[in-house]
Amino acid sequence: MAYSKNKLEVHSLITGLYNKYHKKGYIHFKQAPEIKGTQYLEPIIRAIESRKVLRITYLPFYEDKPYFNEVHPYLLKEHGFRWYLVGWNQFKSNVRTYALDRIRNIEEVESTTFRAPEFSASDYFKYAMGIISPPGAPSLIKLAVQKNQAQYLITQPWHDSQNIESEDEDRVIFSFRLHPTYEFKSMVLSLGKDGEIIEPLSLRDDLSRELQQMIEKYQ
Repeated sequence: MAYSKNKLEVHSLITGLYNKYHKKGYIHFKQAPEIKGTQYLEPIIRAIESRKVLRITYLPFYEDKPYFNEVHPYLLKEHGFRWYLVGWNQFKSNVRTYALDRIRNIEEVESTTFRAPEFSASDYFKYAMGIISPPGAPSLIKLAVQKNQAQYLITQPWHDSQNIESEDEDRVIFSFRLHPTYEFKSMVLSLGKDGEIIEPLSLRDDLSRELQQMIEKYQ
């Protein structure tokens, strides 16, 4: 689905309205969380432009101590008030994603030759909802949504692949071609009783198990 304005244009428009009217009390924003790691934006952009390999000291949420990777930087991506670096990991020999707020240090590596990117951001994130992009093409997902909630998805689609398969008096059947990652599952679960995965059965079973585990915690 195409959008008439990109995110920067929308932000610029909203900023202008805010500056003009917020003192009059006509417009109100929820305060955005602090965006950490922005000090690395410019050095990463310079490395992308000059094709320099970066040695990144990184501390994932699931580790106690930071470790370093040599990364061939390809792209900076913003999602959910966080910035991410997408690049080729020299040690793992594949494309990885790094949250800038988990980076502890960056330095250029002169001894490693930059790997020319066989990389397209639109292709890499084609089947992704958010920042996680597993390899391969996913199965078609069909989601039934009650009519009282369906308009939210129609007016603000979850993903570019979203389509309406069918509808009746009670519900709308949406289809998606994307990977059923944590973010997608969270969106489905946020619908509560108004949403139901129709297919694939593997995803339906996954959500059923998660819901059963939730029920057990409340019993």
